[in-house]
Amino acid sequence: MLGLAAIVALAAWQHVHVLGASPFPIGVDGYFYPIQVRSILEHGVLRYPASPVTFYWMAPFAAATDPFIGAKLGAALGTALIAVPAYGVGAKLGGSRAAGAIAAVVAATSADAGYLAIEFVKQGIGLTVALGALWMVLHVLAKPTYARVAGAVAAVALAFATHKVAAGLVIVVAIPSIVVGTRHLLRGRRLIYAALAGVAIVLALIVLGIAAPHRFVSPHDLSLLGTLFSSDARWSAPALVLQHSTLAFGHEAAIGGVLALLAAIILINRDPAVPELRACAWVVVGLALVIAIPWLDVTDPQGLGFRLRLTAFVPMALCAAICAGELLRYVKHELALVAIAAVILVVQLDGDRTEGQTLTHPALAAAVMAATDQLPAGKTVIVPERHIMFMVDWYTRADVSLRPEPVPYAQRVRLFGLPFIGGPKSPLDVALDAARDRPDPPIGLHPRYRNGLVLVSEPTWDWLLLQLPVADRAHFAAWPTI
Repeated sequence: MLGLAAIVALAAWQHVHVLGASPFPIGVDGYFYPIQVRSILEHGVLRYPASPVTFYWMAPFAAATDPFIGAKLGAALGTALIAVPAYGVGAKLGGSRAAGAIAAVVAATSADAGYLAIEFVKQGIGLTVALGALWMVLHVLAKPTYARVAGAVAAVALAFATHKVAAGLVIVVAIPSIVVGTRHLLRGRRLIYAALAGVAIVLALIVLGIAAPHRFVSPHDLSLLGTLFSSDARWSAPALVLQHSTLAFGHEAAIGGVLALLAAIILINRDPAVPELRACAWVVVGLALVIAIPWLDVTDPQGLGFRLRLTAFVPMALCAAICAGELLRYVKHELALVAIAAVILVVQLDGDRTEGQTLTHPALAAAVMAATDQLPAGKTVIVPERHIMFMVDWYTRADVSLRPEPVPYAQRVRLFGLPFIGGPKSPLDVALDAARDRPDPPIGLHPRYRNGLVLVSEPTWDWLLLQLPVADRAHFAAWPTI
């Protein structure tokens, strides 16, 4: 237990070191978490509809410090705690505690986990909860008691209330194990009741997805399966490929695929004796292989392929445990695996975990703060970038929106920055300069560049569009968002 606590503490410290390097929140949605936590502390409810568990987890840390620090501490510890359920599930699949230690180290210190701690925190904490739910399900199947069943049901419900990816992981991995582990109990009426219960659960999930698409898997989420693959193969299995950058994260998806192939060979020749563990192991192997498919489309930062690749470290860690369990047959002593786990821990803790991070420039933060005294009362700020939108919400407490359409014309005011307008000397940049001679001129907020961040009334925005070339006019009239 002390060794497991040390893994969690070291992984959390690694995350804190990265998150604490900036006084501002890190990540595109960095300000989103303090906003939600502040709302909980002030009003007892979330500011925006979302799966709530992560924010309530962060709230005590924020109450003891402040929303910025509290969100960072909650993110660091919540993602590092995945070592605990990874150890439990890994020990079962690998057949030894040492194999569980391998899984714990790989999961907690992986590059994917490091990125989730700074960018997609809900997903990172959701995977911790989901793996914990799987561990409890396996406990129930090994020795069912009312207390264990109640605990497993609560853990699964908690996963659904934490993140959609967590819910998906529980469904994909746990259900085959449950079916295999309980099939000898399902006869006659019990089988009918179980089938009806399964149908009822599916229908309930469909209704929840339609009624609360921000909290549960929705029809839109399922539609993303149609764009999961592309015709371009990337054999190194990067997490995200953009025009000017690629996020590799140690190519953990590819490594997980290799470990899955090794684990498959092991399972073919020596399946775990317990049926539910065998089912779980094969699903984990299959999940790792799917995530490693070279034709996965990872060109969209909002796409399903990117999110799946960021989940690669979970099946990678469990496949590593299966391989470690097989290695134990030859080395004959668990201390050898413990030594391997220690080496992995030292190497991983020395790795750079800043890949892909989005930092807030102090000048941008100052510009958004300057908007506080410039915003007209009763207006909704239309912002094309999520990062700036949440900053505006945090510093000004104004109503904000990514899209103008839901906001009445008279209540709109636009706020946008230099990247949005196309940089210096772009047509919109020139038009903004010309608009400063009008009765209702743009308000420049940025301390370094006159159009670095500007506040524009809706009538002035209409005038700006008329000054642009036809192609640019159509582009900006559509209000492209990031």
